[in-house]
Amino acid sequence: MTTDNDQSSDPTATIGPDQAREAVRILIEAFDNLTNAGAVRVQAGSAELFRSVFGWWAWINNSAKLVLLAHDNGRGHEAAPSVRSILEHAVVMQWVIDDPDAATEAVAAKADEDRRKLLDEIQALKWTMPADVTRPDRTMQTMLDFASLCTRYGAKAFYAPYRMLSAHVHPSAKGAEAYLDPDTLQLRNYADRPAGPDLVLITICLIQSAQVIDAFLADQPLATAIAETNALFGHSINPIKRP
Repeated sequence: MTTDNDQSSDPTATIGPDQAREAVRILIEAFDNLTNAGAVRVQAGSAELFRSVFGWWAWINNSAKLVLLAHDNGRGHEAAPSVRSILEHAVVMQWVIDDPDAATEAVAAKADEDRRKLLDEIQALKWTMPADVTRPDRTMQTMLDFASLCTRYGAKAFYAPYRMLSAHVHPSAKGAEAYLDPDTLQLRNYADRPAGPDLVLITICLIQSAQVIDAFLADQPLATAIAETNALFGHSINPIKRP
């Protein structure tokens, strides 16, 4: 998730929320048009890898709809967990594409380990489980955390917003402060959260993930939408790559 002039790391670069909002709309519409058709044409030899990341792409796009809906209805602050999830999915998605064997194995092993722990907790509670439910064996974990992935891809600029968003995902003092007026310290039942940063972040993720998916598809049906959104930004946003 970089730009051709490295504007992603330029603190003086500004992209307005209206530009980001329109970019989100264009990419979501392209996603809907493609997926509502009921079938896609995948390039030869790419079907298995495409299937492994398609669900994440769908999650990114549908979560972007949720973020946009929240901001449009004065609940953008509460959409912070979705923004963080979009960012994480986009980076992990690129890892799976670049290193499919190791990354897919790591993702599967983590799923097994999470399932094993859950079943152990259920058993400790003496809950009844269906007879056909099996408990995976303990597996070696090689899943990279988000910080490590950002380092691997030279994308540390995305770790900072991830950490900032984390304060509004888990219970934290920072999260609680969002419902206090900073000047008067009066309580309030809403949080002021500017739409711009969130919408810019998810737009970058939408463009990056659309480029990943489009590379799998015959005739690149998303190319026009990607070009339109890059034009709105005034420069090209490209997928993250390992240095």
